[in-house]
Amino acid sequence: MFNDLANRSLILIIGVAIVVVAAGIYYVSTSSGPNGESLNPSEVATSPKSIKGEELYADYCTGCHGTKGVGGVGPPLSASNAHRSVIENGNFDEGMPAFKDELSLEEIDSIIDYLNS
Repeated sequence: MFNDLANRSLILIIGVAIVVVAAGIYYVSTSSGPNGESLNPSEVATSPKSIKGEELYADYCTGCHGTKGVGGVGPPLSASNAHRSVIENGNFDEGMPAFKDELSLEEIDSIIDYLNS
């Protein structure tokens, strides 16, 4: 009788441990941020930072670089030529104004993240 009770207890403990481990694995695999927010790679373009970057791009960049970054007055934009220093300080030889007095570093980073998405 004691062996039967010990076996049932052992099975119960192992079952609870499996459930706890499985729940932990599930939580870790679905969480990517310190607040536990879920973020799939396909959702990166719709992250709040990217959305803010898209809005800032529309407000500050489309006039010269076009709505899709294909160029116009300014050159086409891509991740390889969107540099923080050029956005901050401008490139007056190319007609690019400086935005360091209008945009914060976070806002400039948001624009660059949007262009990289």
